[in-house]
Order: sequence, then structure tokens, then C-alpha cells
Amino acid sequence: MASKQGQGKDTRAGGWHLPLFRKRAAFYIDGFNLYHAIDAYKRPYLKWLNLKALGRAIAPKSEVVKRIVWCSAIRPQNKSKVKRHEDYMKALQAQGVLCRMGHFVHAMDGCNACGHSWQLSVEKQGDVNLALSIAADAEDDLFDVCYLVTADGDHAATARYLKQRFPRKKLVLVTPPGRYHNRHIERLADACVEIEMHHIEASLLPEMTKVRKRLLAKPTVIERPEQYDPPQLREKGHLRLIVNNG
Repeated sequence: MASKQGQGKDTRAGGWHLPLFRKRAAFYIDGFNLYHAIDAYKRPYLKWLNLKALGRAIAPKSEVVKRIVWCSAIRPQNKSKVKRHEDYMKALQAQGVLCRMGHFVHAMDGCNACGHSWQLSVEKQGDVNLALSIAADAEDDLFDVCYLVTADGDHAATARYLKQRFPRKKLVLVTPPGRYHNRHIERLADACVEIEMHHIEASLLPEMTKVRKRLLAKPTVIERPEQYDPPQLREKGHLRLIVNNG
């Protein structure tokens, strides 16, 4: 138990930390990279993830999470999937997550051997949004520790810029579950951690999330999509699902 109000013991880093002296942490999340890593587990309820709570679960007690930036884009597809993505974005914004959204463009691809062609949807601006967010926030001195959540080597240029331009700021590479640390970013990072399944299961959004668009307006309620409902778990003989509303 803390000896004074506002103090807490850091079991991971050791010692006592007053809030005044805690380092400022910011998380920058490659949305699609994290999504596909979670999707590989075939447990849809894990996608209803509270990124703010996830950041708090990963950062040590010697740091305070001040900023969460999620970079993604809404793929033009069937209406139900678009609505799920939009609802998730609104639920994240209600938790204070900054959502930097790109877009998709259509491109043609084909086989030179048989002449068959097909249309692809290509995501644009996601990597740029993430890079600019880190660069701008570093310039504005909004963090002491940058957590880069990705396994994509395209972000090595952003990592290199941060360490060269701001060598005193710490860079932590956070690898999505089931992925390997990208070696190009790993060489530049001060530390590497991996998102583990217990981090995700302890950091899910609630079933209902209130979204307030204006100060005095009545909040609307975002309901968790049925596809993301967690499995029914009995209290006896089963692990209970922990939901963290951040």
C-alpha cells in the first residue's frame, strides 16, 4: 500500500514514484498490423479492445500514459463491417484515443502469364499518419517514452528519425501478439516488449460505451457488435473475463 496519497510502488522498476516524477508515455498504434495479429487467433471478442487500457497494462508504474494514437482506415466493403469499424472508432474516441484515419483506393493487379486481372483495395496514409504523429508530438515535447506498436519494418524510418532527432527520448518497440520483433526497428529501439494474451483479455471495452459529441448534448451509446460478444463463461470452473473500461 502506498505510504502517501498519490504514491505507488513500482514492482517492475523498483522504488517509489510520485506522479510528478513519472515519465510521460505515448502509444502509437499501427491499427491494421495489430488487428491482423489479433484476428489470427480466431477469437473475435478480442477485437473489441480498449487501447487506452492496453497502454496502461504495458507501461510500467514509473510512467503515466498521456497519449494514445491509433492509425487506421475504414475499408470500403459491406455495410455491417463498415459499421463495426466506425463504432469501434467512436468507442475508442470516447476513451480519449486519438484516431488518425486514412483511406483506401482501388488498384488493378493481374497475372502476366494468364492475363487474368482483379481489383485490389489498397490502404493509404496509415504509415504517414503514424510517422507524422510521432514526429509532431516529439517536436511538441508531449512524451518522454514512445511506444511504437507494430511489426512492420516500414516504420523503421520513423524510429530512426526519432532516435537521431531526439536521442534523449526512449523508444520502445511493442510487437503485436504472435509476431516477431522487426529486426530493423529492434536495432534502433531502447527496449522491446510483446503484447501477450493476458494484456488483451484484461483490456476489453465494455458492452456499452457512452459517446458525447458536444458538451451539453445527451450522450449516445455505442453497443458492442454481436460478433464481438465474448464467450459465455461460468464463474465456477472457468476463467472469468475481465473487462477494463480504462
